[in-house]
Amino acid sequence: MRGLVFMGGGVLELQELPAPRPDAAEAILRVEGSAVCIADVETLCGYGPVMGAPLVLGHEIVGVVEDVGDDAAPALKALRGRRVLIDDARPCGVCDWCRDGQRRFCKSPRYGHIVHRPDRQNWGGYAEELTLDSRSVLVPVPDGLSIELATFIFPVASGVEWLMLDANVCAGERVAILGTSRMGAACALVALHQKASQVILYGDARGVDAIRATRAMGASTGGEPAVRASGDLFDVVIVVTEAPPHYAALAVEMAAPRGRVVLACTSMEPSGIVPELIRRKGLTLKGGRGASEGALRTAVDIVTADAGRLSGIVGESYGFEAAESALKGLLNGRAARGAHVVIVSDASRRVL
Repeated sequence: MRGLVFMGGGVLELQELPAPRPDAAEAILRVEGSAVCIADVETLCGYGPVMGAPLVLGHEIVGVVEDVGDDAAPALKALRGRRVLIDDARPCGVCDWCRDGQRRFCKSPRYGHIVHRPDRQNWGGYAEELTLDSRSVLVPVPDGLSIELATFIFPVASGVEWLMLDANVCAGERVAILGTSRMGAACALVALHQKASQVILYGDARGVDAIRATRAMGASTGGEPAVRASGDLFDVVIVVTEAPPHYAALAVEMAAPRGRVVLACTSMEPSGIVPELIRRKGLTLKGGRGASEGALRTAVDIVTADAGRLSGIVGESYGFEAAESALKGLLNGRAARGAHVVIVSDASRRVL
């Protein structure tokens, strides 16, 4: 089995790995493709999450369930031969988050973040196969979706979680999205699906692919976010994961009275938020993290129903041999280009 192994120090090696050997309670996923999260790129560039090594990266994974063991969980057996996506969370089932039904917050190591065990298991998507077990959360995906659209379900699911479940965006409301990344474009799709009256994507002009895709969907783009006049504010403002920290303060400035602000930005730096503005406007602020299983299922429906609107998404697929240069090419300085990139085992490159 071939796989891309992060060795630390910015090195990604294509290696011949032992094929996973599932026990009687496990199964194998034959990987069709795994989309690139900007966290993988940041890891390679030396300033992303601290990862152990060796590690097979990739946690936005689509594939087919195979080799299901006789003692596997009934839910896993029921998906034998099906095309599925994997929720990257592998919930422990016993922590407070899991017991409260918030499994995406579980601190158990996730797919694409688990050190490779060559004796029996692989948990990363930049490989031809990986291991499934009773902790794997799987969601069926229609066979007719291209791998680029099937994996685009992942950022759309985060948009569902943040806009629909956290902010309860309604038809006729005005939505601002701060961050010109594929996450920003995915949130624009969700807002349009919910029939928001105005959807504007703001952010760094270097996010060219997200800007182009958002315009193709029928939403607007507005350059760098800025303080706005009191009559030109938004019901919902969302700051996506790759956005710089000062966007959080601007989101509070841009929100209308009694507006909702979702902060999914992952920066650890001070943002400059003015607490008095939150109090004076009566704002609701929520933190956005990942997507729940329910959000993933809703995202499958949205991408399937709105596939025509997604014709402008820049979806690029790269084989293992070209993966490292493709990943590192997604950052311009520390600004994400905004492309949706999928790593596949096939050496060909396809563009939507």
